[in-house]
Amino acid sequence: MAEGDSRDGRRGWIPPPAEKLTDDLLVEILWRVPYKSLCRSKCVSRRWRRVISHPDHRHLLPRYHLGDAIVGFFYSDTFTNVTGEGRPFVDPSLPFLPKCEFLNVLDSCNGLLLCRCWRLADPRRFDYLVVNPATEQWVILPDSGWSDKVQTARLGFDPVVSSSHFHVFEFVEDGAGDADGNVDDDDDFDGHVKGVEIYSSVTGEWSHKDNGWDWEIRIRDEWNSVFFDGVLHLITLEYVVAAVDVEGNAWRTIPMPQSLVEPFDGIGEGFIGLSQGSLYFVNTDHDEPYKVSVWVLEDYSSEQWIWKHTVSHLHLFRTKRLLFGHDYKVVSIHPEGNIIFLVLPHSKILMSYEMESREVCFICGIGGSSDWLLYLPYVPLYSESLADGH
Repeated sequence: MAEGDSRDGRRGWIPPPAEKLTDDLLVEILWRVPYKSLCRSKCVSRRWRRVISHPDHRHLLPRYHLGDAIVGFFYSDTFTNVTGEGRPFVDPSLPFLPKCEFLNVLDSCNGLLLCRCWRLADPRRFDYLVVNPATEQWVILPDSGWSDKVQTARLGFDPVVSSSHFHVFEFVEDGAGDADGNVDDDDDFDGHVKGVEIYSSVTGEWSHKDNGWDWEIRIRDEWNSVFFDGVLHLITLEYVVAAVDVEGNAWRTIPMPQSLVEPFDGIGEGFIGLSQGSLYFVNTDHDEPYKVSVWVLEDYSSEQWIWKHTVSHLHLFRTKRLLFGHDYKVVSIHPEGNIIFLVLPHSKILMSYEMESREVCFICGIGGSSDWLLYLPYVPLYSESLADGH
């Protein structure tokens, strides 16, 4: 081997040009790189990953650290980058999927999407698809038996537990409508959950479980959910967080903070998120309706929410009289930091708020003018993540 080809430290080895750059010079170059390319630059080498991810570079690479994991949001048939710049990180039409009459993105969980694909041959029925936009893999699920009913469906996927298997929860709701919103005449239309169909990619089958909560629970399709430690958590109209595990055997309700006096009546049902390994709850307070408060469930086995932070509407929005869930929505919380993301649907603004510094950042304009829209945060997953996927 020639001396110049040796990499064992002997004299004559010439390092790649980029390796001659100091960390400061590398950051100076990288801050000019588009967001998507910046994320991919972490794969160049361990050093580049360390430089890009280092907390000391937070203010030098704000586009990356603002959405450390979250690259944007799906809503309706649109995608908006969390940086507010450039072309959409993901084409929201997902053109690599099979053709269908209409496509709905229902949920996003750790890099995978749950979609409802209305059939071309029978547009009153649909199929569920689980999709990885980053790798353009997808799996079509077998019929659950409810393919003519529009019901709340959620995705459960944890790449730490398994990089290839997932679960889908389809809640059987009283008064569920068809493609046109029509309901059966014998339904009493109160919308409570009667049971759940759970699909496991391990077995490739659906299983049915009757409602195991202690009371009748009502959920809404436009409210977010959290999949954590094999359990799906949902916001409800009954002022509790309702939870069910992937086997449909463990059912639990967790009272919302101060929910025994229904502090959120007429204000909004709140937001739940997962950050730093704990469940978070965000809403306004009955006694202080023009402030946003954040609680954390530090001990998951308990029902004790710990107050973490409060910020006024005036500080966030420069105005006071806004209603949570109507004039603004919390749409995500940073998975590893103290940042919450909010949308003002009528003003069409996406913004972030950092709790420690109390810094408000107006990111960009965002489409959609309805408070009924579900904004789904998206985290790309570049590994081969779907068993038997296309």
